[in-house]
Amino acid sequence: MTNLLTDMEALDTSGPEIADARQYITFACAGQNFGIDIMSIREIRNWSALTPLPAAKPDVLGVMEIRGRVVAVHDLALRIGCTTTRTTQQPGQVILILSIQGHDMGLLVDSVSDIIEVKENDKLPVPQIEGSAAKFLAGIARVDDDLVAILDEETVRNTSVEFAVATTDDLEAGVFTKADEGVETVYVD
Repeated sequence: MTNLLTDMEALDTSGPEIADARQYITFACAGQNFGIDIMSIREIRNWSALTPLPAAKPDVLGVMEIRGRVVAVHDLALRIGCTTTRTTQQPGQVILILSIQGHDMGLLVDSVSDIIEVKENDKLPVPQIEGSAAKFLAGIARVDDDLVAILDEETVRNTSVEFAVATTDDLEAGVFTKADEGVETVYVD
């Protein structure tokens, strides 16, 4: 399979500068619209085979080699709690390769949509709803008539929703349940 490599440096991000405006790549994941700061994106790749890691967290799909570096690829929907089922390969899915504070990570998403420019005053605060993935968001961007959840890439890199696996059959089926707060999470291999 040929990989589609899109070096972010090749994109024309020039244009009239707007004070306090940032650019975000928007994408779909688990039926929701998200955005992530364009400056943290190294490249966008088509889905390709991954090497699984033994005893990895449920959201870690495996690793891939990119230009001599080994990069862990995570199921974003599972990582931030949008689903409790591990993603299987679907046509059109892509891997966003991020570089955050010198650390690379891949995020499997359904599709990439657009590059948007968001002024700081167009970014809305994240409502704090118990049990939601609000801790992974830096804000909500208003784009025309739509709302786009802007991910906080540092939180996505450093944190994942913890899941408990009830049985070995659940693990093999890729089904996980959210762990209750205060309960130690055990990963069954």
